[in-house]
Amino acid sequence: MDEPRRDFDELNTLDAEDLQPAASRRRQIFTAVICVLIVVLLAVTSALLVKTYVIATFTVDGISMYPTLDGGGGSQLDGDAQNGETLYLNRLAKIRRGDIVVFTPEWTGTSGKSLVKRVIAVAGDHLQIIDGKVYLNGDLLDEPYLNEKMSHDHDGLDVVVSQGHIFCMGDNRNHSSDCRSFGEASLEWVVGRCFLIKGLNGKLRKP
Repeated sequence: MDEPRRDFDELNTLDAEDLQPAASRRRQIFTAVICVLIVVLLAVTSALLVKTYVIATFTVDGISMYPTLDGGGGSQLDGDAQNGETLYLNRLAKIRRGDIVVFTPEWTGTSGKSLVKRVIAVAGDHLQIIDGKVYLNGDLLDEPYLNEKMSHDHDGLDVVVSQGHIFCMGDNRNHSSDCRSFGEASLEWVVGRCFLIKGLNGKLRKP
């Protein structure tokens, strides 16, 4: 009578051992699914935060930055705001000399329109315009990006940039309304620094 009882006990032990791996696999699958969902949720949240608080876009309109940037009309005075090149801006980047930035000035007569210009000088810099040339801290500034030689309209300009401000000009210097006319720009006005340009042909390039 004892022998059949041992067989039954062995059968129950085998059934329990068969069930344990299946239960373990289900737990592993469930854990993996939860991990994937968490990763996807974090990725989506991060992308939304970056898009909202770090990255901005701006469509170039006009010729003040030609030929560096095309407002949709090439070198023509009337650009096309719908077809100009697209700039990708870093909202949090530190602003340096030579950067292309978009800012929304509070100068009288600008109507709150955002502008795209090149940073020529930062706080503490001494900027002068002499004989149609820019001098920065006493040295002639090399400006290979200019569309043409600057006119003499602003000769005699002499300014030391204040703290919390920048001095910006367009690369198409003779067709740009900028800090030469309105004065330095506050860093608080800056929307962001351009780090990528989408050309009219759809190709991407660095500024």
